Amino acid sequence: MNRRSMLAALAATFLTLAPAAEAAPEWNVTPYLWAAGFDGTVGTAGGNAGLGDRVSLEFNKFEDNLTLGGFMLNGSWRDGRWTAFGDWTWAKVESDAPTRVPNLYGSVNGEVKGNIVQGNVGYDFGAGGPSHLDVFAGVRYYDLDITMGLTGGALPGIDLKGDAQWVDGVVGVRWATQFAQNWQGYVQADVGAGGSNLSWQAIGAVGYRFNWGSIIGGWRYLKVDYDDGPYVLDAALTGPFLGASFRF
Repeated sequence: MNRRSMLAALAATFLTLAPAAEAAPEWNVTPYLWAAGFDGTVGTAGGNAGLGDRVSLEFNKFEDNLTLGGFMLNGSWRDGRWTAFGDWTWAKVESDAPTRVPNLYGSVNGEVKGNIVQGNVGYDFGAGGPSHLDVFAGVRYYDLDITMGLTGGALPGIDLKGDAQWVDGVVGVRWATQFAQNWQGYVQADVGAGGSNLSWQAIGAVGYRFNWGSIIGGWRYLKVDYDDGPYVLDAALTGPFLGASFRF
């Protein structure tokens, strides 16, 4: 074997044995619009309305009360098998219900409004390639106001208000994959507790990938069971969302 052939063989062997260059870290920023409603039980102090220390009512049929009541901003980072991601949600969801004292008040409108912020760190246990199976842990912070507006009947209408802030520890799993060349699928589920008696969340989405990022649409369901003094939130905030994910 001449010297040139030997050098070519050594170079080929080196390239075969050398580790592949690691992919650069990937960043994504994704703003969403969330058409959300809620069903479940909310409650707050009766105030000066003579209704006691706590007024709680059950609301249902969230599908009749879906409004453009939420904005979400999600950010994520991935480097190899490690990932960090989180989101900030501003929500304003409403529902209506009959009162328990129809002779005194006509009906009641319930509103849950405020911020939900979550941050997570995860590790990819998937087989690699275009799919990721992340197991993650993090925290979810709530800062939510409840307003219950009682319309007038025999008594004049009144607004009952309360607010609370609390934190849950969260563990969960998310799966993301690409299919049909430019299509993406995404599923996330988590469960939390701490400030809440229990909370859990499920998100499913489908996206179409472009050179700059993706258009993503899906459904988000967040169930929270929190009870502290007169403040009660045992309800689901849920509805479809649509957003754009920008990749860096």
